Amino acid sequence: MNKERIPGLVSIIIPAYNSEKTVRETLESCIEQTYDNIELIVVNDGSSDMTERIVSSFVDKRIRYRSTANRGVSHARNVGLEMSRGEFIQFLDADDLIYPSKLETQVCYLKNSKLFDLVYCFTEYFIEERKKVIHINESVFEGDVAHRMMRGNFLPIHAPLIRWCDLAFDKELGNLEDWDYWIRFALSGRRFACIPEVLCSVRVRENSRSSDYQRLLKYYLAVMDKYSNIPDYEEDVSYVKFVRLAELGNVRSILYVKKLHKNSPKGTVRDVLLMIYLWTKCYAKRLLGILGIRKKW
Repeated sequence: MNKERIPGLVSIIIPAYNSEKTVRETLESCIEQTYDNIELIVVNDGSSDMTERIVSSFVDKRIRYRSTANRGVSHARNVGLEMSRGEFIQFLDADDLIYPSKLETQVCYLKNSKLFDLVYCFTEYFIEERKKVIHINESVFEGDVAHRMMRGNFLPIHAPLIRWCDLAFDKELGNLEDWDYWIRFALSGRRFACIPEVLCSVRVRENSRSSDYQRLLKYYLAVMDKYSNIPDYEEDVSYVKFVRLAELGNVRSILYVKKLHKNSPKGTVRDVLLMIYLWTKCYAKRLLGILGIRKKW
């Protein structure tokens, strides 16, 4: 990767795949930033729609465009990282939005706080059709967050601004590649900070990659397998596997309950009750599916 960084420059990396309906609004949210020392790197991941034409319609010298074969979001982000020249990196999906003051606020924080390599903000989630905010992520975890991050991703991909680092996305992961990226970012000793203010938005859609929960759970296990041999994080890995397998109704979760409490019985009853609850929820959902009843949990 290019290691000659331009001080103060923010590289906004936007992978786009068949994003004709949303990419214009996403780019506009970048162009409207109060911090204008930016470059917008759009990597078209083999789109078959009007994405390229829409991006090309913008007359802004800060926009840099690359078209590639369809190889997935991790590859597209890695291409963007290769192209980037900024001291700071902002990841952004082609259907999400950042508030006008986001980059100015976060750049100022990182310039004044040399101990931190990542600063993130609160995130609002809105329903695409109704433009209605349905949730605000207000998680606050700061400093060394490796143990907390190992137990689950609390960062939407575009909430943080980071100092550039020689770290790429895992192209073998078909999902949760962002969580894996933040785990490795934290394991490298980099410190996290939070600005408790909503500065970005996530568009919630029925056909998004994260909406297929059954498929998503399998990637949780794939990510955890990558870190199962690190002794300091054995308990974190075991806990995630236990919860995710219980959510799938998998009896292997019993093995992880035993592993979690092999040295101490503390919490065993709690986790057994949690397992029973998750199993009940799993099989109730399957039964409703068989009956043709769709219910969001």
